[in-house]
Amino acid sequence: MVKVKWFGHSFWEISTEDMCLVTDPFSDIGYSMPEDLKADVVLSSHDHFDHNNISLIQGNYELLRSEGSYNLKGVAFELIPVWHDENQGKNRGKNLLLKFALEGKTFLHCGDLGHLLSKKLIRQLGKIDILLIPVGGVFTIDAELAKTLCTQLNPQIIFPMHYKTPVLKFELAPLSDFTKYYQSVINYDKSEVALTEDLFRGDEPAVIILNYAL
Repeated sequence: MVKVKWFGHSFWEISTEDMCLVTDPFSDIGYSMPEDLKADVVLSSHDHFDHNNISLIQGNYELLRSEGSYNLKGVAFELIPVWHDENQGKNRGKNLLLKFALEGKTFLHCGDLGHLLSKKLIRQLGKIDILLIPVGGVFTIDAELAKTLCTQLNPQIIFPMHYKTPVLKFELAPLSDFTKYYQSVINYDKSEVALTEDLFRGDEPAVIILNYAL
């Protein structure tokens, strides 16, 4: 069974019995900084301080932060180049989509995606089961564009990220700007959830809201 834990912002731990991977660890942006966090694989979507604090992670891990296809410990990863803004990186540079499959489910972590995807790239991505997507605008796509991309990719589970919370030190739009588009919003008063099969059975995507790790 896959477990998903949110530390805040775009920083996640996604694990099975055999694999633990971490995405986009942040520097001090207001959230608690985890101690003694170990991983098998660390992924970073781009080289900004709120996504690239690799030194925070302990252990003998593999680091993926460049475009390409990889196979580590039997898990396939694909890091796909996109942009951090709508002007082909002229404003904020490059970004990577982080795609990987665990226990038969395909994840896509969008990093700081700043634009909608081309039809060609959407076809290339194929079936996405779990989508981790920024919704807070300002530095990424906003809630409206995130909703459009969710409709195009049609995942079964959506984890919103990169939005304003009481502890975040800079301004982003609130989560409610995104969740207003959905009926099936599941709020957990904890930072971690196990992805049981019942979460994949709804007629529309389940939007899962976790409480950032304290």
